[in-house]
Amino acid sequence: MNKQYDLETKIKACKDYEKGRESYDSLARKLSAAKSTIRRWCFRYREHGEEAFKKPDHKQVYTKEFKHKVVEEYVSGESSYADLSAKYNLNHSTIVRWVNKWYNGIELKDYTKGATITMKTRKTTYEERIEIVEWTIKNNMNYKKASEKYEIPYANIYKWTKNYLENGKEALKYKKRGRKTKTKIKKQNLTETERLKLELDEERALR
Repeated sequence: MNKQYDLETKIKACKDYEKGRESYDSLARKLSAAKSTIRRWCFRYREHGEEAFKKPDHKQVYTKEFKHKVVEEYVSGESSYADLSAKYNLNHSTIVRWVNKWYNGIELKDYTKGATITMKTRKTTYEERIEIVEWTIKNNMNYKKASEKYEIPYANIYKWTKNYLENGKEALKYKKRGRKTKTKIKKQNLTETERLKLELDEERALR
């Protein structure tokens, strides 16, 4: 279980770092925290000051457009989790959850209490995938409209288009998968981020 730190502790740690009294390493040792945790605190504090750690009076609600914007900045390589956490004052776990949903074809929606909305992935032919990708390219990479038009998860169209642009039409052919390899079996021992990166690498290798 992750150790909880109060507002005063986080603010003091960030101020000590900014004034040069402490380093990430020394703060991590002193507070028995991960170095990455201290770094995220300091990034957020630099952008938002003490407000970065104050809990809002009500539950934060984010639009699907905002969620897509955050996810796209991450998957494009433009920003890291730490960058996005600091930039938008979001918890690291919140961003990871959105990215995980995106990779798994779960549609990111406006918040609705008690509802989990998933766009099911339907089977597509090689020819249909080419049609979808070419339509997306001709329409200024509008993945959102392509998703609505063809009723395919946004994440699928994004990955198909990326593979098409990098490797051509052949990249859209699906190959039969054999028995599970040791690498796949060991996924349960990986972190969420490591698992997602491994799955992307395996998918590229199969296309």
